[in-house]
Amino acid sequence: MRIVEQKYSLSEEDLVHLQGSIVLTKMLKQRLVVEFENNPNIEEIDFSGARGFYLIKSLGHKIYQFWFEDPKDYDDFRANILAYKMSSTISDDK
Repeated sequence: MRIVEQKYSLSEEDLVHLQGSIVLTKMLKQRLVVEFENNPNIEEIDFSGARGFYLIKSLGHKIYQFWFEDPKDYDDFRANILAYKMSSTISDDK
């Protein structure tokens, strides 16, 4: 048996229920599309420190869209993704 605590994680179905809400309006303003070099294991991305709702949406092969309710969550995630990109670029140069 596997139990997954969703906490602030939203699904596509949740978005339907949130139509017209302030939460969805905030999230629409804080979206980020990331194209990964390799297929990421999305389950390994740590969102335990999230302050608000978030959604991870696959847009195709290695391309994901991340939505955030809280601007700080967006900023933190963006900074982490940029740091990850910088570290992988450095290791590729070696």
